[in-house]
Amino acid sequence: TDETLIGSFTVPANTLKVGDVLKIRFQGIATATNGADTLTVKLYIGGLTGTALLTGTATDVANSNIFAGECLVVIRTIGANGTFVAVGTHTDVPAAGGTAAHDITEITASTAIDTTADQVVGVGADWSAASAGNSCRLDIMTVERLRKAA
Repeated sequence: TDETLIGSFTVPANTLKVGDVLKIRFQGIATATNGADTLTVKLYIGGLTGTALLTGTATDVANSNIFAGECLVVIRTIGANGTFVAVGTHTDVPAAGGTAAHDITEITASTAIDTTADQVVGVGADWSAASAGNSCRLDIMTVERLRKAA
């Protein structure tokens, strides 16, 4: 019942530049479920203690339900007091394969980021109840850095 990163990528310190865009995509599945236990999925920058970019709704899931999302993060300023903005879409968990639609849009207004430190981009998962019958996995996670044109 403690949120855990089920997939992550570390953007090394001092590599982000003004105008860089991080294009993040992910997809996973609830592989096994127990009763009416709910699953919440979130996308973070800065790890579990950082900024949640996309936040799913705690949802009662069934075996093989999927979750997915994509997000664009734009670096506005760099340094220990850097800033970014973001926009993304995601699905909540209860969707059978081939039926999910990105229908929830989230916007992150200008937010602090320390580009002089490593930044963990990760997908977190949190079950509402502890049960050996609950499991999920992250099948796909990509983080692309697009450079600003000169």
